[in-house]
Amino acid sequence: MKSAVDLDRHTVTDIEFQPASLDIWDAKYRLSAKDGSNIDASIDDTYKRVAKALANVETESKREHYFQEFLWALRSGAIPAGRIVSNAGAQAHKPATSTINCTVSGTVGDSMDNILNKVHEAGLTLKAGCGIGYEFSTLRPKGAYVTGAGAYTSGAFASSTCHCW
Repeated sequence: MKSAVDLDRHTVTDIEFQPASLDIWDAKYRLSAKDGSNIDASIDDTYKRVAKALANVETESKREHYFQEFLWALRSGAIPAGRIVSNAGAQAHKPATSTINCTVSGTVGDSMDNILNKVHEAGLTLKAGCGIGYEFSTLRPKGAYVTGAGAYTSGAFASSTCHCW
């Protein structure tokens, strides 16, 4: 039996990607210019872009070291969340995007104005390429009477837990 210390190192070139994997990379994660031309010519170019962006937060003297470490990790299968792969190092081409995969909304108040304000915030969050989660337990339950509307609520969802779109 091999221990983790004895395992062979593998790189992206050791395993052939399935056509579906290449299609997903091309559609969701490959960086393209405004004119549609590809900036990331290969998955390895995507890995290099992401590794460089991650390493760039380090002091200049450490950047090359961490670039190589991150690149090794990516080539070895440590793939970060989708927004990181899609948007890290892409600011020149996608300035309004984020590397945050999912955010959590502030408390949703039990009023039409507050609910609509959260919908507006969600639109801005989704525009940046992020997902958003909500906690709906602050809203009246299904069947509660709303005096101002003279009606009963239909409820937020089947449950009052966090939902991420």
